[in-house]
Amino acid sequence: MIVQGSMNYTPSGRKMKRPWQTRRRQQVWHWRTVSMPMYREDGDKYPSAKLGSPVADETAKKKYYTSSHTIAPAYNKGAYQVISKENIKDIGR
Repeated sequence: MIVQGSMNYTPSGRKMKRPWQTRRRQQVWHWRTVSMPMYREDGDKYPSAKLGSPVADETAKKKYYTSSHTIAPAYNKGAYQVISKENIKDIGR
């Protein structure tokens, strides 16, 4: 039994938190009773712009080109390399 010492420590020697640090007042929630304002009121006042007819150049499929070469990054940083299909196994060397 420890006869002298501080009351801030347990009998094993561990420091205890002060009681006024651990007790907290319960928070009271005041729920909102007023309805929230509408934030989307501008939709009627300011309508969106009308969509035009689609342009054939923009909606056409892109052309696909076949090639006997490929592009690969260089081994240790640097620019990209254009490599033939026969040398694809050498990419990064």
